[in-house]
Amino acid sequence: MNRIFGRGKPQQPAPNMSDMISKVDERGDNIEKKIGKLDVELKKYKDQMAKMREGPAKNAVKQKALRVLKQKKNVRTTSW
Repeated sequence: MNRIFGRGKPQQPAPNMSDMISKVDERGDNIEKKIGKLDVELKKYKDQMAKMREGPAKNAVKQKALRVLKQKKNVRTTSW
């Protein structure tokens, strides 16, 4: 019968509560790090735009800042 149906995968033990809690905490820390990096990048773009005149260069920086804002929104919404 094993030739027809194949063999079952070996069963792994179920994770215990402390493992699950540590993984959730680790995931939360990773999310906080990502958000912090994006905040630093946004601040850089904001300072850069404050010094610039209106024109295509400033519009390009605005587009980069909007991209970072969308990433930040996605990190917050998809991770929880």
